[in-house]
Amino acid sequence: MGSLTKMEELVVGEGWSKEAILYVNGVRRVLPDGLAHLTLLQYLRDIGLTGTKLGCGEGGCGACTVMASCYDQHMKKTMHFAINACLAPLYSVEGMHIITVEGIGNRQRGLHPIQESLAQAHGSQCGFCTPGFIMSMYALLRSNKQPPTEEQIEENLAGNLCRCTGYRPIIDAFRVFAKTDDSLYTNSTSASSSTNQTICPSTGKPCLCGSSSEACGRKQHRPISYSETDGSSYNEKELIFPPELLLRKIMPLSLHGFGGLKWYRPLRLQHVLYLKSCYPEAKLVVGNTEVGIETKFKNAQYQVLICVTHVVELNALNVGEDGIEIGASVRLTQLQQVLQKVVAERDSHEISSCKAILEQLKWFAGKQIRNVASVGGNVCTASPISDLNPLWMASNAKFRLIDCEGNIRTVFAKDFFLGYRKVDIRHDEILLSILLPWTRPFEFVKEFKQAHRREDDIALVNAGMRAYIRAENEDWIIADVSIVYGGVAALSLSSSRTEKYLMGKKWDKKLLEDVLNVLKEDINIPENAPGGMAEFRKSLTLSFFFKFFMWVTHEMNVEGHFKEGLHATQLSAIQPYSRPSSFGSQSYELARHGTAVGLPMIHLSSKLQVTGEAEYTDDTPTSQNTLHAALILSRRAHARILSIDDSRAKSSPGFSGLFLAKDVPGSNKLGPVVHDEELFASEVVTCVGQVIGIVVADTHENAKAAASNVEIKYEDLPAILSIREAVDSGSFHPNTARSLVKGDVEWCFKSSCDKIIEGEVQVGGQEHFYLEPQSSLVWTVDAGNEVHMISSTQAPQKNQEYAANVLDLPLSKVVCKTKRIGGGFGGKETRASFFAAAASVASYHLRTAVKITLDRDVDMMTTGQRHSFLGKYKVGFTNEGKVMGLDLEIYNNGGNSLDLSVSVLERAMFTSENVYDIPHVKIRGQVCFTNFPSNTAFRGFGGPQGMLIAENWIQYIASELQKSPEEIRELNFHNEGMVLHYGQVLENCTIRQVWDELKISCDFQNAREAVSSFNCQNRWRKRGVAMVPTKFGISFTAKHMNQAGALVQVYIDGTVLVTHGGVEMGQGLHTKVAQIAASSFNIPLSSVFISETSTDKVPNASPTAASASSDMYGAAVLDACEQIKARMEPIACRQKHSSFAQLARACHMERIDLSAHGFYITPNIGFDWKLGKGAPFSYYTYGAAFAEVEIDALTGDFYTRTADIVMDLGYSLNPAIDVGQIEGAFIQGLGWVALEELKWGDAHHKWIRPGNLFTCGPGTYKIPSVNDIPLKFKVSLLKGAPNPKAIHSSKAVGEPPFFLASAVLFAIKDAIIAARAEEGLNEWFPLDNPATPERIRMACVDSFTKHFASPNYRPKLSV
Repeated sequence: MGSLTKMEELVVGEGWSKEAILYVNGVRRVLPDGLAHLTLLQYLRDIGLTGTKLGCGEGGCGACTVMASCYDQHMKKTMHFAINACLAPLYSVEGMHIITVEGIGNRQRGLHPIQESLAQAHGSQCGFCTPGFIMSMYALLRSNKQPPTEEQIEENLAGNLCRCTGYRPIIDAFRVFAKTDDSLYTNSTSASSSTNQTICPSTGKPCLCGSSSEACGRKQHRPISYSETDGSSYNEKELIFPPELLLRKIMPLSLHGFGGLKWYRPLRLQHVLYLKSCYPEAKLVVGNTEVGIETKFKNAQYQVLICVTHVVELNALNVGEDGIEIGASVRLTQLQQVLQKVVAERDSHEISSCKAILEQLKWFAGKQIRNVASVGGNVCTASPISDLNPLWMASNAKFRLIDCEGNIRTVFAKDFFLGYRKVDIRHDEILLSILLPWTRPFEFVKEFKQAHRREDDIALVNAGMRAYIRAENEDWIIADVSIVYGGVAALSLSSSRTEKYLMGKKWDKKLLEDVLNVLKEDINIPENAPGGMAEFRKSLTLSFFFKFFMWVTHEMNVEGHFKEGLHATQLSAIQPYSRPSSFGSQSYELARHGTAVGLPMIHLSSKLQVTGEAEYTDDTPTSQNTLHAALILSRRAHARILSIDDSRAKSSPGFSGLFLAKDVPGSNKLGPVVHDEELFASEVVTCVGQVIGIVVADTHENAKAAASNVEIKYEDLPAILSIREAVDSGSFHPNTARSLVKGDVEWCFKSSCDKIIEGEVQVGGQEHFYLEPQSSLVWTVDAGNEVHMISSTQAPQKNQEYAANVLDLPLSKVVCKTKRIGGGFGGKETRASFFAAAASVASYHLRTAVKITLDRDVDMMTTGQRHSFLGKYKVGFTNEGKVMGLDLEIYNNGGNSLDLSVSVLERAMFTSENVYDIPHVKIRGQVCFTNFPSNTAFRGFGGPQGMLIAENWIQYIASELQKSPEEIRELNFHNEGMVLHYGQVLENCTIRQVWDELKISCDFQNAREAVSSFNCQNRWRKRGVAMVPTKFGISFTAKHMNQAGALVQVYIDGTVLVTHGGVEMGQGLHTKVAQIAASSFNIPLSSVFISETSTDKVPNASPTAASASSDMYGAAVLDACEQIKARMEPIACRQKHSSFAQLARACHMERIDLSAHGFYITPNIGFDWKLGKGAPFSYYTYGAAFAEVEIDALTGDFYTRTADIVMDLGYSLNPAIDVGQIEGAFIQGLGWVALEELKWGDAHHKWIRPGNLFTCGPGTYKIPSVNDIPLKFKVSLLKGAPNPKAIHSSKAVGEPPFFLASAVLFAIKDAIIAARAEEGLNEWFPLDNPATPERIRMACVDSFTKHFASPNYRPKLSV
């Protein structure tokens, strides 16, 4: 206690302050003591600035991005930088100016040019991620003295994720702020005048922007004027850095937080050391990027936090004779800037290690993290996958440590790391600085890293390698060497035996062969080591050294020291990755109908979304007594509940209530089709993450803490943890067996086929990763007589039904409203209703409002994903490639309840022939019961899985016949009038038109030849191409769901309010529906408004799903409009009215009803599963895609060079929105086929606890980022193909394009085929999705992989 007293004396004596000042959007705010536990995001949202969103809580999605500005005393200038508000401790931004999306512009004050540009470029769909993108771009512009390059813009956005747009329109919107040729923006350019073509200002190439009939999908923008005012100013109303903060003396801070938390911000090193002596267990923080994760997700408890951001000695960056001294608190962005300067100024032989670190930093997290994360924090965290620690070790860096007495000791980086997150720092020491020495002549340092995703991803394996060679006689001898790996052990590991072997050896080709044999024994990764992928990770250790050896050899040859260099084909092993800026083009015709239909109007809510003014469920203003809910979740895959002890939970701070199965007033059984799921598990749990109860408290954090204090005892039961286990044990959901038969397959195989193949296809699942987590706000009216809710759901009627069911209320007393949702993709069709029902139980009992918003990890763990599938096929075909018969068994992983799994299975069976005519078909399917959370609807709804299985056997046929897959596809295409395997007759089949247009657009033959030429000239990098078609049936396959209602109300001022049963989730449904109403009444689109979806306005609505909403709700609205117009017509005929408003008022005076309910049913559909025949679909949407990729055969890395898409969408209601849907679906599909892997605790992943989801956040689950989109991204809509089956001759668009991303998967496989051919392997091989770097690398069999796996090795996949 004595030390504590001394500390208190120090605080008082040294003028430590308890007053924290912060400016937010130009407004001065005094932060009271006691808020040290809050993040900046929590504070901003608490004061009503809800434009800054909570997407993940771990700095991985960028939705919470804001700009921080501070005055740098050393540089004497204001610094602006983007940060993740979800990780920033509130007091860490004391003395700064925080600007949020609300601070740069709004509809009342005017939009900022960035906001305006994004809205006009159709860069905001659901809008939840939009404020984060806006603020990342804003911070980039404010922090640069000159306009950024296009490459800088794309690199800057790597820390922001979007699930809707496919990123292309966002990049286009921000491209106008880049350096460009101003002459392109004038009408007098020589290029445009000489050719009469419009020149695109973004690309400098001819485009269709100016064409009257076609458009490139966005308006033409002029470059934004630029001036240097406090950074850079693009707006005369730009917020300046507050003068008070310029003049104010920085004070040390001593503050507190909830639970006794102490927060210190010392300014002097001696104070840091003294605090450390008083609190040996204290954590030093700079960016909080690691401590924040530990406290939020790993339940770490730190009572004392010492913020060392302002300590001068720890922020030193000194360039000296011996090297660079880097203070422990130096931010990674600062280090980047200094290294860039050093590399430009110093002799080339000195900077090899600097260049390696600089290159590695490019791929280190997102810009927001690099802006705040410190070098010392990364070192002392001692993560085994740290990107920098292997380089510090390899570069012979020294770490300087200082103790509480001021004594300094130096430790070599190689000796600093002792074990898993253990370092050589005593409890009374801190890291002072790092000394990075200059390299010597003939000393080479190189970095390596392979991750699931190139940008903003943690390493699977990384490395730092250094070799110092010197001339002896005519040989070059290795005088010193370091080979250090990360991701292969519990710490960054030196390959000591390899290093010892290399010392004194001659650098030549024979050495390479010998050292690889030593190295493979030096690094040992057990089969069930954390992270798995042992074979892949071990192969990377050899690949990395091979690359290093080749790189050094090449460098020495270029410098003239080696007579023999690399063969031209071998240069691809060392080719550095450099991504140019991407380019997109869009082509479509405008089929205008009336005032609005057919025009590329911007999303109706886009200007609200870009300003942060658009409200989502969690943004809804609530009363002070609103309570917050957290779920009590099962921690066992299958177990009997023995006891529940809630005593500790009830004594938790802020606790208000806890409710279990016994507290449900109505039925505890739920389900969209079959009521086979319990709201709260009563006796047995059947998956990890199953809800056992709900806890309510005064804050979200207190509710979570109370829920974690509930102690449950279990008796474990056997668990089924894969489709194969389910099939082997006969574990199926009841009554889910389905069968479709056409012709006679057995006869066909015996008499009509020249060849027969058999195989299995594993189809991986996918997380929805909507940016807005599941959220509902529930309150009671009249003491529980009514229940109202606002929910982020695709199915308000389902929320209404579930809540009524568990509360034992009639549907008429439960109202659910949804204004907009931040993405859904099927994940909020049924699962959202479950959480709303849980919250309604708490609200009903307590008679108060209850809000439930799931944390990202809980959301991913509990809500289910896209179904994984297993398909077993037998296909017969002729020697020409004509498919004659298909026998298919198909299984999907339903999880622990049926949900919509049988409907998903049915659609997969319907689509199992894709676009191919097969005379004889037999398909059997069944839904597997497993002990995982119930899988659910996801864009495509089983269709993509069925088609992927089909395209796999198409590839197999091509391999058997030694023909191209495209040739086999063309030979088997459907034709008009064909009868499908479920009895439906094909009408208006346009697949051949789509395919032929795509072949011309992508110049397929030349593309194929160019790829072949490239592959002949490059041994270690290979390219591949593929063309893939799709056919997607439009309608719910449950006939009764194909109905829609709408309410249209005309007001006397001529404006129109439309309400319909569909939900706006970014797909532009409200915009299209409003266009239909506007055109019907012949009024401007601005006169039509759609506020929300509500069960008390339009009853019994089907979920917004199946891509059919525009068709159905558009037709229902048109029906209502026509009714009103019919009533208005007699008044309109009597006399001329100057405006629609005048007509409306005249009708009102004549007592004409200006309100109408419209209704629509999809005609001529229906299917009988007993007969196995019918017409389940109204019509089909067709498309085809071409993709070209390039892979690194040594690491499995890949990128998409080109994607070219042609879709038949009839006459588009809004081509800009439809193009956005195509691009967004394609990139989401690219994630499914190549990036996004779900890893569950199953027999293949024993390093994960049984039934647990390992990939439960953006840190471990990687959706595509801005740098994953194709370099050339072209979308065309088929022209002159009206659809007679839907409103205004349009077609549905939401789901059909998703499968086209499989072109990337098959292009990857095409490239792998070229790599395998180098080893003489030409036979068929399976490639599961997602084609991650592991699958690509291990399929590219070579001498390195053969050390660890057979040529037929198939990496493990959770299905």
